[in-house]
Amino acid sequence: MDAAPEPIIQVTRDKIDVTDLVAQLTKPDCGAILTFLGVVRDHADGHSVEEIDYTCYEEMATKELASVARKSMMKHGVKHVAVVHRIGLLKVGEASLGLVVASPHRVEGFACAQMLIDEMKKTVPIWKKEFGPDGTHWVE
Repeated sequence: MDAAPEPIIQVTRDKIDVTDLVAQLTKPDCGAILTFLGVVRDHADGHSVEEIDYTCYEEMATKELASVARKSMMKHGVKHVAVVHRIGLLKVGEASLGLVVASPHRVEGFACAQMLIDEMKKTVPIWKKEFGPDGTHWVE
């Protein structure tokens, strides 16, 4: 039995190109390709948001993203996953997270994507500081 390919993991300051990720994960054995973009929204916890500054310890964040991706892939029998998390200052509407899951069937793909996002939010050391229109900020 062949080992599953390693997930594509990237922490970057560049814009996320989900089209490129989809192209990389389009495989003849996969009938489902799921994409998810997490974007900066204009509010959080009753506050207006204009931008978010994402920071992390890149080496640790990359390792933990890979670990979470592998666990999600193994649990749901998915062979192909790409996760890109953007860091730096992002404006409302800009993508902070790009996720692509390619699987033989949609059920496994959706389950893998859901688990990956949930676990990532719990364990990956990426922090955000949200800024309001008056310059106030808060950290999550």
